[in-house]
Amino acid sequence: MARCLLVALTLLLQAGPARAEGPGTGGSRIFISDKTVGNYVLLVWAGPSPPQVGRYTVYVRVSDLAGQQLRDGLQVSVRATEDANGAVAESEATHQNAGNSLDYAAHFQLPRKGNYQFDVTVQGAAGDAEAVFRDRVVATISFGLISAIAGPFIVIIGAVFWYMWARQSQPDPEAGSEPG
Repeated sequence: MARCLLVALTLLLQAGPARAEGPGTGGSRIFISDKTVGNYVLLVWAGPSPPQVGRYTVYVRVSDLAGQQLRDGLQVSVRATEDANGAVAESEATHQNAGNSLDYAAHFQLPRKGNYQFDVTVQGAAGDAEAVFRDRVVATISFGLISAIAGPFIVIIGAVFWYMWARQSQPDPEAGSEPG
């Protein structure tokens, strides 16, 4: 029992912080779901979810009005505007950023927590279209914060295991005496 507790505590203490980078990590959330905008149908999602200070990616999938996905001949860009100070960051959305030939993706480094507005612009042979969504970015959740929250629970669980182990290790006073 003590060995199990020791192994569990050792594994918990050696765990390093997880980094959420690249497409598909941290989960994502759909903001615009198959919405007709001009001559296009847009599906827009972003991640990680929940959005945190640092890397943020906006993904865009574009179809024509007949539902045929458009992969070539489009210029897709995304503009992020911070509500608090009006700071603007722009990024071109590309297939290379998305890691596939179906979607377009734009990467951002969001410097502060707060509310942001994202303007997605599509330019192509069928005309131009723009869609807008908003997201709230929170402070980065650190390994230290997680440890501070989980620490007391780990101590309590350790104390319960130690108490159970100590009780099992004590000789039973009734087992040594003979009835008589």
